[in-house]
Amino acid sequence: MAWHVFIPDSLLEETDDPKIRTYKVGQVARACAIFGVEHIWIYRAGGRDGKFIKTVLEYMETPQYLRKRLFPLMPELKYVGVVPPLRTPHHKLKGKPKVGEIREGYAFRKGRRIYADIGLDELALVEGSVEGRATFRIVSTRPLKVVPAKPVEYWGYKVHLSGKPLAKTLKKAHLDLAIATSRKGRDVRKVNLPPLEGEVGIAFGSPRKGVMELLGGEYEFDFVLNTIPNQKTKTVRTEEALLATLAIFNLMRRD
Repeated sequence: MAWHVFIPDSLLEETDDPKIRTYKVGQVARACAIFGVEHIWIYRAGGRDGKFIKTVLEYMETPQYLRKRLFPLMPELKYVGVVPPLRTPHHKLKGKPKVGEIREGYAFRKGRRIYADIGLDELALVEGSVEGRATFRIVSTRPLKVVPAKPVEYWGYKVHLSGKPLAKTLKKAHLDLAIATSRKGRDVRKVNLPPLEGEVGIAFGSPRKGVMELLGGEYEFDFVLNTIPNQKTKTVRTEEALLATLAIFNLMRRD
């Protein structure tokens, strides 16, 4: 199965402080990584921060040893030092290479051969024709050689900046089950949900407008749920709702 989370490009509309804006995006990244979200969709909701949100999310998902290769100096990343590291399985530390180990890397052509930076003290010779960012398995340590591979565990998320409203973004994701979170939804404790299998999407509203207001009746969800019943604060921020909702659904996940 795969989890898809839908957040608005107006996520940061309540603050102009660049450090707080960066930290809020970091909270979204942490929540998604903790619960193994595979896809983060940023939909159009009247905000102007879609590119900023996408850049920070992608930077955080990238292993530290690849960031200088993949991200030039840019204003969007000025305050990324305030966000905590994800520490997901593909964010590996340096160490002695082991045959069979899977690592994220960046492959590039050097002369007639292709080499990959996989976060070790030396470049690895690539057996294959892949270039750019990819996942590799070590097949030899002397000399260091790798082949393209598929990860066998959670390997981070992909970020999609749709540029379209929520309804069209949801359709683009080709979901098997679509869930909206709303204070006006049904109490999650009183709903018999089916097993969370296949492509499961969970949509969140903006700081000023809920999911149903943003949709305008253009999309029908399988469920509209209140995942924080009896909340004691007037509002719940998107990043807070994300963490609370994923914690609940994590108990029902089937994989």
